[in-house]
Amino acid sequence: MTKSNSLYIHIPFCTHICTYCDFPKVNYTSVFSFPYLKALKNELESYPKQDYKTIYVGGGTPTSLSIEELKFLLELIKPYAKNVKEYTFEANPESLTLEKAKLLGSYGVNRISLGVQTTDSKILEAINRHHNLDDVKLALSNALDSGIDNLNVDLILGLPHSDLTTLKRDLDIVLSFPIKHLSAYSLSVNPHTALGISGYQNKSDDVMREYYDYLHARMLEAGFVHYEVSNFAKPGFQSQHNQTYWKDEHYLGVGLGAASYIDNKRYKNTSSITEYIKGNYNRDVEIVSLKDDMTYFIMLNLRTNHGIDLDLFKTRFNFDLLTKKEKEIKNLILNNLLFLDDNHLIATYEGMMLLDDIILKMME
Repeated sequence: MTKSNSLYIHIPFCTHICTYCDFPKVNYTSVFSFPYLKALKNELESYPKQDYKTIYVGGGTPTSLSIEELKFLLELIKPYAKNVKEYTFEANPESLTLEKAKLLGSYGVNRISLGVQTTDSKILEAINRHHNLDDVKLALSNALDSGIDNLNVDLILGLPHSDLTTLKRDLDIVLSFPIKHLSAYSLSVNPHTALGISGYQNKSDDVMREYYDYLHARMLEAGFVHYEVSNFAKPGFQSQHNQTYWKDEHYLGVGLGAASYIDNKRYKNTSSITEYIKGNYNRDVEIVSLKDDMTYFIMLNLRTNHGIDLDLFKTRFNFDLLTKKEKEIKNLILNNLLFLDDNHLIATYEGMMLLDDIILKMME
């Protein structure tokens, strides 16, 4: 198996289920939690042992685990984290206690991604979030008091009852905290979620574009780099783990519904917790053809401000993109959707907002 630099670990447990959530998740219960962690241990140990540069523990809500369960998980990860550079845990504001934050910090966790989504109490109630603004302040304080100062906050744009005024207020509050990173995702309503079942519709493209235009300008003004479509960071604090995905590099994912990309195959584990606990991972496998890999590489790299490294593309695919797609690239540059810089083909902000159109033109 080809060595990968990044490890993702999925913890599916939540103390409540949000109305929009489409990730593999189950309500927290001790009936499942320890058996799941033991199955996770078995899966991880089934792969060749190695150190990772980045480790990301997501969910679900990893901090929904008890102190004893968290310690079991951290001990499980410890042999793989000896030389880790970026070690992230996702957390919800109401469950990142000082005791849990200190435990995470003691095991080398150096980055927290906090699921805030919005600071509006009525909207939080409508989407079945169980925290308030005071919980957010306390969670961030707990992280800082534990020596973890690389802090990300997640927001969701387009939630029910929200508008541009909501976003402005959310950013006013969030930017008053000492965060290093902000992820802001467009709400995508899936039919089998509570929001989808209720008939809630995504906001129009024009409304969402208005949100992103404001967000882009506001974050740049605050000294953040817009380094990926939905992500902003203070210089030097771009997510190293997520850049593994965006650069189309190999990574290992373990746990319920976790995805991996190894040896030109994309794997996805079962989303059935009972099957997973039995050790039946039932992985879906996609064998990535050369053409598919080229599409992935273009699509993922153009999401970022480093763009497509044309020399790397030529080496990896034996395909001179600049020559073979000269007409298409020239037109995209003339339309201010792409630009060339140091042999990197990079999307402008306008291009980031129209990536689907760009990819179609590049691959036709």
